[in-house]
Amino acid sequence: MVIYQQVSDYLEQCFHYMEKHVPSPHIVEIGGEKCLRYTEQLIETAIIQKLARYLSSLNAARLLLEHGYTQEVGVMFRTLDEIGDDIRFLCIPKTGGEFTETHKMYLEYFYQEEFDVPDSAFLSTQNRPTIPRKKIHAVIANNGKEILNSSDNQQNLRTISQAYSGYVHGSSVHLIEMVGGNPLRYFLKGMPGTERQQEFAYNYWDYAYRGILAVMSTTKALGFGELYEQCLAFRKDFEAKTGDTGSGDPVKQMSKMKNA
Repeated sequence: MVIYQQVSDYLEQCFHYMEKHVPSPHIVEIGGEKCLRYTEQLIETAIIQKLARYLSSLNAARLLLEHGYTQEVGVMFRTLDEIGDDIRFLCIPKTGGEFTETHKMYLEYFYQEEFDVPDSAFLSTQNRPTIPRKKIHAVIANNGKEILNSSDNQQNLRTISQAYSGYVHGSSVHLIEMVGGNPLRYFLKGMPGTERQQEFAYNYWDYAYRGILAVMSTTKALGFGELYEQCLAFRKDFEAKTGDTGSGDPVKQMSKMKNA
């Protein structure tokens, strides 16, 4: 997985370059404790935070995969699906799209403290809300720059977000994948050398590729035109080395799935 280490290293370099050009968090006092917070609750810093988590989770998935922990990789893939959607969603207003009411609510909830009584979590009454995933998908789907029509795009996003949810919630059909061997038994220390590991290694390509796209979206959103061109060249090199482009005709693919 040398190529994926190279991807991680390059994306990390890009991230740290962009990180230096957005406001940094400051030390503030909350509930008598000093902690880091963004005093300016900007969409740009929200994008940077989400991208940091995407790249960290991408590294975590690779390390788990190398040791055959496919169940845990499934959890990471589900995490990456959601964070990737968040990055696309947040970049829309910064790349010519509309700043919607959903964006406004998202940022309000995103920066909100977990507890409204900082001195006592037990006495806190606040239940920090979240934006339903379908609303985020709707904003992405309705963005005028998407290739698929709004309905198909939203359905596609929903399907992707559900693909690995069973690994997070521990459904039986996903947990049973831990069983193998003769006699049958549960593998509790990963599944190295099995077909399951090979399957997840194959799927990892998609998340590495989407990581490149997430960084490219961020460079556009934050106005780094030269870095965007460098990332585009890196993406093309990655496609050439791996023999895949991820650029099949989405309309034809959607039609094929509907008629299967």
